Amino acid sequence: LFFISPFIACVQGFKHYKQEWAKNCIMLFVAFYGFTMYNPEGFDSSRYADKLKVLHKSQLNWDTFTDSFYDEEGASLDLYQPLITYLVALYSENTHLLFAIFGLIYGYFYSRNIWLLLALNSEPQMNRYQWILIFTFACILGFWALNGLRMWTAAHIFFYGSFLYLFHDQKKGLVIAATSILVHFSFLFPVGLLAVFLIVKLPWRVLYLLFIASFFISTLNIEVFRTLLENNAPDFLLPKVNTYVGEDYIEGLSEVEEAVWYITYLSQSLTWFIVVMISIIYFSNLVTFKTNQAFSNLFGFTLLFLSISNFISIIPSGGRFLIIAQLFSLALIYLFYVRYTTKIYSKWMVYLTPLLLFYIVVSLRISFDTLTVDTILSNPIFAVFVKIGMPVIDLIK
Repeated sequence: LFFISPFIACVQGFKHYKQEWAKNCIMLFVAFYGFTMYNPEGFDSSRYADKLKVLHKSQLNWDTFTDSFYDEEGASLDLYQPLITYLVALYSENTHLLFAIFGLIYGYFYSRNIWLLLALNSEPQMNRYQWILIFTFACILGFWALNGLRMWTAAHIFFYGSFLYLFHDQKKGLVIAATSILVHFSFLFPVGLLAVFLIVKLPWRVLYLLFIASFFISTLNIEVFRTLLENNAPDFLLPKVNTYVGEDYIEGLSEVEEAVWYITYLSQSLTWFIVVMISIIYFSNLVTFKTNQAFSNLFGFTLLFLSISNFISIIPSGGRFLIIAQLFSLALIYLFYVRYTTKIYSKWMVYLTPLLLFYIVVSLRISFDTLTVDTILSNPIFAVFVKIGMPVIDLIK
């Protein structure tokens, strides 16, 4: 079915989610999306495509390989993207092939993370609210996030490894989570935070108070953080610090948010849903989930990650970690809903569902910028020879 229509195969994968092959339909669809995605100028993906073409035309040797770790901003601290790009450049300059490989890797962890949640439900059928939670989780860093290749691939790897360890007590999860640093250097922060959580055992009350307090930091001055980072960051990190907390970067993000109103409400809708539902979990009188070590681990780390991410989100690039923390939040909320739900929890799920529906609709709208007609209508055989290359958004506008 994938070779006939990857899009229909993806839909069938969700429909038959209990089958072993189902998650591979989603993985292969993401790979096909990478093969057919639209790469406009200015996107991260266009830079990687240009890099592939330059490398392929160069004399490839060890010096060329080491030089590929440098870009306009200086030295790259990541291994994943330069290594894959170099290996593909040995044989081809086809950017569609490069992003098909990137998509296959991204799709593997993306699909596995969704199925980690689906596996939590032991009921024969899922109700509409469970599906809404699943699709919200799938939209936080959807397949279209492949454009932000390094950061969001690392995010799915980190979530996958952390969930395996925190909830399933699988030691390999720590190793998997740590490899996210090789994909994006900034994952030193969440990996370090995971280590702190495992070493320092904080009670739920402290974590919840920290979580609530973290929402009152919007008035803090970013200049304080910029000065602190510039004065204390190691020399090799200074170019990245200047890139992500510089005035030009901040102004650029502000202009985007002002021009596209729904981006601001997109984040707020999910934030308020998470605050309400996690608070209901915290004040619940149920004993069963509080004595469950796996749930306790996930709940504690989610509160800690959300809290610290809220604090650093006043730095524009710091908001990216809040998105990753939202992955853990939706996993926690879904887990409680399918295992321990209470009457008041179910009621608030119904009341706040419009927030999730808004989030899903806007997220899908964002995907139209890079999702092409080929991705939906074509297949791997036909797309090799004929590409329309038109983003879906052009059909709507």
